[in-house]
Amino acid sequence: MLRGRRALASQVRQRLRILISTGLYPPGSRLPNEEELSETLGVSRTTLREALQALAEEGLILRRHGQGTFVNRHPQQVQGSLDRNLDISELIRASGHLPGTRDVVIQTMPASPHVATQLSLAPADEVLAIERVRLADQRPVVFSIDFLPMALVQTVNYELTDLYSDSLYDFLIQRLGLTIHHGLAQLRPVLAEVWLAQKLGLSPGVPLLYIEQVDYTLEQRPVLFSQGYHVPDAFEFVLYRRGPGES
Repeated sequence: MLRGRRALASQVRQRLRILISTGLYPPGSRLPNEEELSETLGVSRTTLREALQALAEEGLILRRHGQGTFVNRHPQQVQGSLDRNLDISELIRASGHLPGTRDVVIQTMPASPHVATQLSLAPADEVLAIERVRLADQRPVVFSIDFLPMALVQTVNYELTDLYSDSLYDFLIQRLGLTIHHGLAQLRPVLAEVWLAQKLGLSPGVPLLYIEQVDYTLEQRPVLFSQGYHVPDAFEFVLYRRGPGES
């Protein structure tokens, strides 16, 4: 029951992001009250509040006591907190930009030793690899490669177009009933090789931020391994760091 409500809240959150990114609720505008919005979206006020709370934590909306809920005005950079595990499209949309995708390549292949290690697979096991160039307002900002264990994907019926969607997290929830509990990420600077620079419309040798991440279920099962090459001037990440006096 709880998983179903969270999945529904995630879908409502996604629908609200689309309404905001397409201009129905532009930056600075006030959202309808909870009663009207829950009727429009066809969900309970409890589910709506959960979705609104998540959007507020992401910074997409502002909830002002006694005034209402407003769409936040954002700077041009795609902003995100490194302690929040968001899909790239969600991060772009939460910053008030329109996400997009191009140059999609989906193929099945044997897992490389590195990918197999990250997903706790045998080297001969197959994975589904999804390559995409991610856009923010039509600007290429990320080249990503996502790996899903083929044994996991084969348990459900799906269309390849399902994997073109903004968020693989939604695919995992809606098709496989799997919710990502947490992810472990490693970050390091890299220089764009010729092939990568061409995909992102950059000059070879330009610095990029490389983020490699494994996503886990609550049961500590690795279900998604991602490699993302981020154009650094398109992003601003915030990291909360505890002081030595905070336990």
